[in-house]
Amino acid sequence: MAYPQGFIQELKMRSPVQDVIGRYVELKRAGRNLVGRCPFHSEKTPSFTVFEDNFHCFGCGAGGDVITFAMRIENLDYRDAVQFLADRCGMTVPQDEKRYSNIEKPKLSRERAFSMNKAAARIFYENLISSEGQEARDYLAKRELSAATIKRFGLGFAKNEFYDLHNKLTALGYTTEEIKENFLCGISQKSGKPFDMFRNRIMFPIIDTSGNVIAFGGRVMDDSKPKYLNSSDTVIFRKGKQLFALNYAKDVLLGNVQSELVKPREIILCEGYMDVIAMHQAGFTNAVATLGTAITSEHARVVSRYAKTAFLAYDSDDAGKKAADKAMTLLNEVGVDTKIIRMLDAKDPDEYIKKFGAQSYAKLLSGSIGQIDFKLNGVLSKYNLSIPDEKLRAVDECCKVIASIYSEVKQDIYIQRLSQITDVKVESIRSTINRDRKKSASKAAANRRADTEKKTMHFDDRVNPEAIANPVAVEIEERILGILLLMPEEYARCDSLSEDDFVTKFSARVFRELSLLYNQNITDFSQFNEIFTPEEMSRIFDMRHRRSELTANGTQALNEQIAALKREKSRVINSKGSISSDDDLMNLISKARKDKGLN
Repeated sequence: MAYPQGFIQELKMRSPVQDVIGRYVELKRAGRNLVGRCPFHSEKTPSFTVFEDNFHCFGCGAGGDVITFAMRIENLDYRDAVQFLADRCGMTVPQDEKRYSNIEKPKLSRERAFSMNKAAARIFYENLISSEGQEARDYLAKRELSAATIKRFGLGFAKNEFYDLHNKLTALGYTTEEIKENFLCGISQKSGKPFDMFRNRIMFPIIDTSGNVIAFGGRVMDDSKPKYLNSSDTVIFRKGKQLFALNYAKDVLLGNVQSELVKPREIILCEGYMDVIAMHQAGFTNAVATLGTAITSEHARVVSRYAKTAFLAYDSDDAGKKAADKAMTLLNEVGVDTKIIRMLDAKDPDEYIKKFGAQSYAKLLSGSIGQIDFKLNGVLSKYNLSIPDEKLRAVDECCKVIASIYSEVKQDIYIQRLSQITDVKVESIRSTINRDRKKSASKAAANRRADTEKKTMHFDDRVNPEAIANPVAVEIEERILGILLLMPEEYARCDSLSEDDFVTKFSARVFRELSLLYNQNITDFSQFNEIFTPEEMSRIFDMRHRRSELTANGTQALNEQIAALKREKSRVINSKGSISSDDDLMNLISKARKDKGLN
């Protein structure tokens, strides 16, 4: 293993899993454990549980220890996750001579990427304040950005030259390959020479919540296309989960900084960089934006860590309405209430604030409408209610919207309102809604059954792809591994079990690595994070967790399962050990279903 066991144990002791996860998830006490909404999938009802030394989501199956969590939440490899946790608790990571001994060394390390971006941001800022940056300064002055705002956000200028940034970075010791990996230069297919990715653009550094420059956005100063150019994903950047200006907004969102115009746990979602910067300059320091992409489920989960209410300040055109509708759906899935800011006589927040001022915009926030009103207004605006057929379609669509409301009191309010608007009896509307709710409940139940069956039968199992062909064997293998993971002392009592007894390669691999650990008298399998992916670690911890809920985990139970595995392995070998046709697959599935009582 790469690091001394004593170091890993101390690292975990100084990085309690509850404390680390608590930075990302709002946790509440539930008996001996803590629960919250899972940061790895969208959910309204918390199914993410934090135990004394590990975590497990009963919704998506994510699980592991504090190192696994750091790897997943920050998109790190094992060693970078160890470094991340060590930096957090003030520990020095021991020199690792074996680093990359078994894997290919990446072309660009995270440390080099961070330092390169910091240098690039400095170069862009120096360009802006130089004589060559006059046009860019004029553009920012036209947008009414103050010098303090420009400096706060670290705005800069990429010169209209092909090699300016590349040459300056290579002079600092970075290689062309590293610069390319960090999306700061490209390579010409014709000449094979490098060229700067960002040229003649206002530059917006993207900064994470730890203060690191992780990427850039560049905007043209004229009508050239593309209007915005954003960094592609790199070793330190994933645009689908980052929010521009969250590094500044987080403190006011969490209530650590007081603001006259901003309430804690209320966030404003905008469409672009300039909207966000203008709003911060006007005092709305809770404004953020996605980075050149539509909102994703990961964005929504990030928002849910900091806010309970999201105000959507999207453009009022059709594209803005579609974006708002998608945002409402995703945010609602993670329990964030959404409100729509309606702006008249302005296409975006930047223009509105310049025309009418910050106090007027604050009034818009207080007068914003919720997602149900927004959806109902959208439906009703499509139809002419004086035409019976169109009124019927409008009522049907509105009933589907109201049927999605959980609160009966809130439902009654909207039923009454819809009745008044359409002149349709309350009883008729309620009857239609009840019908729609029954259909939705039936469909949801069918989906849950299908999901359960898929999971039981290992459909789409990416961790152990052999499982679908060997469902019985996998069940037995995971019982054995669960016992050994939960009770290391039982390993010494299973001399009759070997790696060759396992049917699937993944289970055999887990047993092999577990044997290597236990033969060294190591019972903490945290360093599995180095050789297994976070998804594989989730499966390993799930095996352990499932056995922890059972009482029969001793020697007798282990020996029974070992004997069952040997019988199953023999059966698989005698049946050629593979699936040769769809009929063979269906026969295996039918047998497994019968064994599990699903038929």
